[in-house]
Amino acid sequence: MTLLLAGLTGLLLTGVFVQLARRLGWGKAVRADGPEAHLGKAGTPTMGGAAVLLAALAIWLLRSPDPASELPLVLLIAASAALGLYDDVVALRRKRDAARGIEPGTGLLARYRLLGQTLVALAFALHAVHSGAAMFGLPWLDVVGFTFVVVGSVNALNFSDGLDGLAAGMAAIMLLLFLGSPLATALLGALLGFLWYNGHPARVFMGGVGSEALGAAVAGLAIQAGWVWYLPLFALVPVLEVLSVVVQVGYFRATGGRRLLKMSPLHHHFELSGWPETRVVARFWLVTAAATALAAFLIGALA
Repeated sequence: MTLLLAGLTGLLLTGVFVQLARRLGWGKAVRADGPEAHLGKAGTPTMGGAAVLLAALAIWLLRSPDPASELPLVLLIAASAALGLYDDVVALRRKRDAARGIEPGTGLLARYRLLGQTLVALAFALHAVHSGAAMFGLPWLDVVGFTFVVVGSVNALNFSDGLDGLAAGMAAIMLLLFLGSPLATALLGALLGFLWYNGHPARVFMGGVGSEALGAAVAGLAIQAGWVWYLPLFALVPVLEVLSVVVQVGYFRATGGRRLLKMSPLHHHFELSGWPETRVVARFWLVTAAATALAAFLIGALA
């Protein structure tokens, strides 16, 4: 029932959001140096992840028998969403300034954005360790490890949000591991409603408000469940996405301007290698499904 209600609410709120975003001109600006096929997506409503989160939280409050038990995770998700929303709003402001001939501002520098993510992750990590969660067995090292996991997951899902339905679909598959959590179930349902509009050709994008919140949710759920060491397995594709960016930048600097991949993140490399967008998304979904199934098997076998 939670899944069904969240799905219907997500479908309704996303539909309303699409209409509102079109009226207010909340259209995404597409990078000029990105794949040429993406230029036609300019102006597609963005920040649709806000509708997902509102739907999920509303149904979670309605259906959860013990909301207080998942409140720290909700706060982590909300704080991550706020940081992502700030980036989305800055991007919209820069697009409008450029359209009016005003020199656009630089927005939030990457290092300050990373600092904000680290502080949010650190607060959750401290709570998790205080509540008995462990990663290495040493409290101070567990706090460092959990902080790194949350920040990494937030950015991995954000980097994965570059094709129609890619990040939302992968997040939905990964959330299947956590259906014992009312919050995870509500998020999954809301994502399914969102995917009705986000599937190719997308009528709305989730934006940083959605992708960063989902990254935080997946990491937080894994930490609370004691499955943090399985996270790199079932989140294999997002991990490869963020690693592709790190490797590409490192190789570019080390070789004086040469590129290892055609473009990063990884999904753009496959696009520029001749794969249609829908093929990239479908195969990344399949890899995520297989990795999640393997993680579920290992969790069950080693329990």
